Amino acid sequence: MERRTVRCYRYLLVMTALVVFLGVVIGLLVRALVQGLSYLEALGAVILLAVLGLGLVMAVAALRSRVIVDAKGVTIVGALRRWRYAWEDVTEISLHASLRYWEVYLRTADAERRVFFYPVGVFAPAAGGERFSTPPPHTPPGLATLYARLTELRG
Repeated sequence: MERRTVRCYRYLLVMTALVVFLGVVIGLLVRALVQGLSYLEALGAVILLAVLGLGLVMAVAALRSRVIVDAKGVTIVGALRRWRYAWEDVTEISLHASLRYWEVYLRTADAERRVFFYPVGVFAPAAGGERFSTPPPHTPPGLATLYARLTELRG
């Protein structure tokens, strides 16, 4: 099996918009601080700046999120760290429909991990929170193929 990277581009678009928004707000706050504020206003602005800065760092880090699938296992790259699962450690793979996204779960002997989520599609039926052992007909072709490959390797 060739190495394959899976991303949710809708999620990346939302996170990019968040990065731009936070960058603009931080810029406006810094400009207000430079122009001079009273002590309490400056303190509030600095605290808000710190919180927004942390949000910006997390949003930029979340842009890294992806799943890398290869013959030996799956690597989940999150906002701050990586998780590597060998195929022989995976005991269950399931799909969960939620808010027009498919969430893919991997379960191992010691943990359950939500691997990633993938958009169902604009014209797909609304997701009702149901679990499937096989992908339903309106599952995106890329996710259906990946799911079939994961379950084939697992079983």
